[in-house]
Amino acid sequence: MTLLSSPTFWRGAWRQLRAEPGPAALVIAGLALGLALALLTASFLQDTLWPDGDLPQRDRLVAFEWQVRGPGGIKTEWMGDVPTVPLQAALRESGAPMGLSSRVLFTQLPSRAADAGGRQRSTRLSIALADADVQALFGMRPLAGDLTAALSTPEGIALTAQAAERLFGTAQALGRNFTIALPPMPDGSPGGQFALTVKAVLPTPNPNGTLVFDAIAGFQAPAAKAYLKMSNSWYQGNGRLFARLLTGATPDQLSALAQRVMERQPLPPGFPTDFLKGGGKPAYLRAMPVADIGLHGAGSPYRRRWLGGLGAATAGVLVLAVINFVNLWSVRTLRRQREIGLRKSLGADAPRLAQQFFVEAAAVAGLGGLFGLLLAWWAMPLAEVLMQRQFHAPVVSAATVALTAVLCLAIAALSALPLTSIALRVRPAESLAGRSHSEGAASRWLRRLMTTLQFGAAAVFASLALTVLWQAEHAGVIPRGFDVQDRVAIDLPWEAQPAELNALLAGVRSWPEVIAASAADDVPGRDFSSWYGEFKGPGGQSVSLRIGVDFLPGYLQTYGMHVVVGRLSADHAAEVAQHAIVLDRSAVRALGFASPEAAVGQLLAAPSNIDGGRAATVVAVIDDIRLEGPRSPPQPHGIWPQAERAGGAIGVHSRDPQATRAKLTALVKQRFPDADAQALPMRDMLLQKVVDDARLGRLIGIAGLLALGLAAVGIYALAAYTLRRREREIVLRKLHGAGAGAVAGLLAREFAGVLAVAWAVALPLAAWMSQRYLADFVERAPVGPFSLWVLLAAVALLAAVTALAVARHLHAALALRPLQALRG
Repeated sequence: MTLLSSPTFWRGAWRQLRAEPGPAALVIAGLALGLALALLTASFLQDTLWPDGDLPQRDRLVAFEWQVRGPGGIKTEWMGDVPTVPLQAALRESGAPMGLSSRVLFTQLPSRAADAGGRQRSTRLSIALADADVQALFGMRPLAGDLTAALSTPEGIALTAQAAERLFGTAQALGRNFTIALPPMPDGSPGGQFALTVKAVLPTPNPNGTLVFDAIAGFQAPAAKAYLKMSNSWYQGNGRLFARLLTGATPDQLSALAQRVMERQPLPPGFPTDFLKGGGKPAYLRAMPVADIGLHGAGSPYRRRWLGGLGAATAGVLVLAVINFVNLWSVRTLRRQREIGLRKSLGADAPRLAQQFFVEAAAVAGLGGLFGLLLAWWAMPLAEVLMQRQFHAPVVSAATVALTAVLCLAIAALSALPLTSIALRVRPAESLAGRSHSEGAASRWLRRLMTTLQFGAAAVFASLALTVLWQAEHAGVIPRGFDVQDRVAIDLPWEAQPAELNALLAGVRSWPEVIAASAADDVPGRDFSSWYGEFKGPGGQSVSLRIGVDFLPGYLQTYGMHVVVGRLSADHAAEVAQHAIVLDRSAVRALGFASPEAAVGQLLAAPSNIDGGRAATVVAVIDDIRLEGPRSPPQPHGIWPQAERAGGAIGVHSRDPQATRAKLTALVKQRFPDADAQALPMRDMLLQKVVDDARLGRLIGIAGLLALGLAAVGIYALAAYTLRRREREIVLRKLHGAGAGAVAGLLAREFAGVLAVAWAVALPLAAWMSQRYLADFVERAPVGPFSLWVLLAAVALLAAVTALAVARHLHAALALRPLQALRG
C-alpha cells in the first residue's frame, strides 16, 4: 500500500479537518492566498522575462538601445527608441556583422471603415512602419493573406485580428478597404484622407512582447516616405532597430561598432555644453539581445523593482502561511497525545507516523492549492488593474497546475517534519494515563522564532508600504509654482490642428463655470518631454534653460503662475513677432541679471537650433516653477508665448471641476470620436509621473495587509498554544487569588518578548530599506529621521493587531474552570 493511496491515512486526514473546521479554514485560506499570489507572480514573470520565447533564432536577435546626456552631464536611462534611420544606414555601410535588419517607426492615426451592415466605424490604430525583413526577424505568420504584399505595396497594410474586429466588426477583413486621416507634415507634405487595403490579417501580438502594434505597413506609401525622411536625424530617438547577428558575431562587437559610428557624427546645432560636463560622449549605443531585454534592457530598472517587490511579497506571504500551518497544527498535535499514544502502543513506528502526518499535511496543502488555483483565476482581472498590465501567459494551465502540485508537496513535507517530531516525543504510557507531554523547550523556542519572523516580516512590509505610498502622495503636493486645485486637463490627439484647437478653447471659455482655459504642449509638471537650449545673458555666460513649454494666451492665469514683472498681450501676436520668452526667477539669476526688472526687455542670444538662432526678448518674469518630477533637481525655465499651436493639452480652471470634466470629455470626443480622450483632474495627471511608485506601493501594501493578517493568525495560534501549555498554572494562580490583571500580564509577557524581538530586528531593516528607496528622490516625503514616523506607525499597527488577535484567548484564560483544567 503506497503512501498517497492509503485510504486509512486519507480518512484520518479528513477527520482531522472536520474536527476543528475553524483553524482548518484559516490555514487553508492562508495557503490559498500564498499560492494564488505565487501563480500570479509566475504568470507575470513569464510575461516580463520571456514574452518572445517563440521567436525564430531568438538568441541572435538584437534590439538597439541608447542613452543620452542631460543637464549637468547626467546620463538618461537606456531607451529603446534610437536614431533608427541613420543608424541602420551607417551600420550597413560599415559592414556590421548583422544579416536581416528592420527599422520600425510608430504612429497613431484615426481610421474609418464601413462594416458589413454599411455602418461607419472609427478607431485609432497604432501603426508600425517597418522594412520587409521584419517578417522573418519576428517569424510573422498571417492568419490570412500575404504579409509580403502588405509591406511592399503603397496601399497595402496588415491588421491584427483584434484591430480588424474594432475597425470592421469582424476578423475576416482580407481585401477590405479603410481610410486613415493624416494631418499636414512638418516638412510641408500635405495631409488628407488616404485609402488602404488589408492585404493580410495577423494574430494579435502579445501585449507584453517586444513588438506590439495594431497594424503594420511598409515604407512605400508617399506619406510613409515623408515620415521616414523626417526621422533621418542622428540625435533624435524616433523608432526601434532590430537585427539578426551573423554566425559567430556577438552583441558586444555590434555595440562597439554602433558606438564608433555614433561618435563620428557631429554634434547637433545648439547642443548645450552643459550636457557634457564631466567628460564622456554625447550619446551611448548598444545592441541588446532581445532575450535579455526583460532584465537588462531599456526600462529594466523599473521591471527589476517590480520583480523584486513582487517576488519578496510572494515569498513572504507564502512563508508566513506555512508558518501559520505549522503553528496551528502543532497545537492540535499536542491535543492528540492520547490518540498518538494509542497508535504507538498498537505498533505504529516512526515511518508510519511520518506518513500519517505527511498525508494530513498534504490534504491541507492540496485544498489550499485547489482554492489557490481558483483564487488566482478569479483574481487575474483585479491583478491586471492593480499592475496596469495585461496578462498574456495563462494563470491556470498544465504548467501552473504542475507548479501548484510541486509547491503543495513541498509545503506538506516541510510542515510534516515538526509535527512528526512532536508525535515521536509522546510516551504511550504517560499519554494513556492522562499525563500531557510537552513539546520540549527547543520546539517552544522554534515556535516563538517562527512567530517572531511573522511579525518581523509584517513590520517590514507595513513600513515599506507606508513609505512608498507616502512618497507618492507627497509627490502630488510638493510646491511647484503653479496651482492644481480645481484644474482639469485633457490630452488632444496629435493631429489636432490650430483651427480645431481654437474652436475647442472658444467653446470651453463660454461655459459659465470656467474661470480660465488655455493650451500648451503639455500640462505643467507632468514632464513627459524635456527640451533644453543654451542661452547667453548680459555677461556672455552660457546657461542651459529648460524651454519645452509653448503656451497659448491664458496659460499663466489658468495655472495660477504669478507674474513678477512684465505683461503679455491678449493674443500673443506681439510676443510672437519679437520672439518673446518668459523666464522664471531661477533663470533670471542664472543668466546674471541683477533683478527681474532688469531682465525685462533684454535680448538673449539663442542657439542656432531654436528659430535659426534669432535672439529672444524677455517680456515677463514669473515666480519659480518646477516642471521636473520628484527624482530630478529643479531647472531654470524659459517658456514661449505662442499665438496658435497644434495638438497638446487643454487645461481649465473651473468653479465646478466635476461638471467641467464631463463636458470637456464629451466636447473633445465629439470632435475626435476615435480618440481615447478623457479629462482628468490636474492632480491625477501629475501623479502619472509617479504611477510606477504608486503601483509598487499598492503591491507592497497588499502584501503588508496579507502579512498582517497571517501574523494575526500566528499570534492567535501562539496564544492558543500558550493557554494550552499554561492552563494549569493559570488556574493555580487564580486559586491563590490572582486577579484578571495578573492573568493578562502572564499572557502579555509571552507576546511582549516576541513583539520586542520582531521590532528590534525588523525596524532597523525597514528603516534602511525605506531610506534606500527615498534616496532616489530629490523631493522626499517628511518621514522623519531614519523614517521614524513610518516606523512608529508600523509599531502601532502591529500592536493593535496583536491586541485583537489575543483578546479571545485572554477571555478564555479568565474563564478557565479549575476542576476541568486540573483534570487535564
